[in-house]
Amino acid sequence: MTGVKPAMTQADSMDTDWPRVALLMLCGVFVATQVGKLPPAMPGLREHFGASLVQLGWISSVFNLVAALVALATGLVADRVGRRTMLKLGLLALGIGALLGASSGGIGWLLVSRVMEGLGFVGIVVAAPALMREAAGLSRQRLVLGLWSSYMALGMTAMLLAAPWLIGLMGWRGGWWTGVMGSALLLLLVLRVFPGSRRASAAPQAASGLLHGLRVATPWLLAGCFAIYTLQWMAMMVWLPTFLHDEFQLGLGQATVIVAVVIVANAPGNWLGGYLSQRGLAPARLILASGLVMGVTGWAAFAADLDPALRFALCVVFSFIGGVLPASIYACVPAVAARRQNFASVNGLVVQASNIGALLGPPLAAALVVSSGWRGVGPVYLMTAAVSALLIVLAARAPEMRPTASARRVHG
Repeated sequence: MTGVKPAMTQADSMDTDWPRVALLMLCGVFVATQVGKLPPAMPGLREHFGASLVQLGWISSVFNLVAALVALATGLVADRVGRRTMLKLGLLALGIGALLGASSGGIGWLLVSRVMEGLGFVGIVVAAPALMREAAGLSRQRLVLGLWSSYMALGMTAMLLAAPWLIGLMGWRGGWWTGVMGSALLLLLVLRVFPGSRRASAAPQAASGLLHGLRVATPWLLAGCFAIYTLQWMAMMVWLPTFLHDEFQLGLGQATVIVAVVIVANAPGNWLGGYLSQRGLAPARLILASGLVMGVTGWAAFAADLDPALRFALCVVFSFIGGVLPASIYACVPAVAARRQNFASVNGLVVQASNIGALLGPPLAAALVVSSGWRGVGPVYLMTAAVSALLIVLAARAPEMRPTASARRVHG
């Protein structure tokens, strides 16, 4: 897992279409706001619909459930019909889902709207990074994909800050009407900036080739690392406010500030991962190191007998260094997908795995708290980090994971 600094030319830098990169990044950040709009709206939903916590739980989890079921298939379709087409369909579905939610008169329709929004989410997060990779010069691809990996932290933080104003202005529907207007505006911009479809695969046999490209182990090993990352990260983000209240008797306001800091710390970690990968450090080595740091800091935050301030700091370190991991996985994807030119398919597999982890993490942590208390959560961080380390060590043995091979094959 030795790193080789990729050659950087002036032409590569000039070839990067930064306005397109910025638009695609904005699409990712915006769709993440639609993931994060539900938690602040839950009190309003309970009051307006008389919804139970179980119903609200389903409305929340169905978003990840949709992605966990269809992301891989969406990636395969995107590689066949074109990433531009998939991005446009994703924005359209997101806008329709938000409109259904904003105008819904019952909890059933709200659930249907979240399913539609989930489909839009998958279309966007599968297609956008593939298009960002196409817009970037060779030497900038890892940096650009590292920037992309911060979309979730930036979007969730933005909604966390905007939610009080939106709810005060429009009630719980504020986040949904924002989804309608934002999707429409972004769709118009994408139609202008990305005209046509530009199919990724023109040959009739390409579909079987795309599937064949997923029969090797490397994409699945990387997806496993991403699933473990989101399992660990979401478990902490979902239950950190409750943990802070139970263990340190912090009020909701104080806990919210701490959680916001922990979430937003993930974004500069993503950028650091992209920068280090672009500077030539082997992504596999970065994945290994950041995964081990997440294991140790996650264990210490929940299980170690430390001063509260130090445990808060460990949560920030957990999120910041953890951010290096998804950026480094995205840095691997172009080379892994190069032979079959199935970037969206491999990315779809990664998105699907990440959402499976997001689905499993919070209930797993809850079960451990019920059976063993908060200290019972800590050892799981060490065990899952060990599994992640094993997966990336196995993946690093593949020829396409070697930096010299990656540099030659990144464009396919």
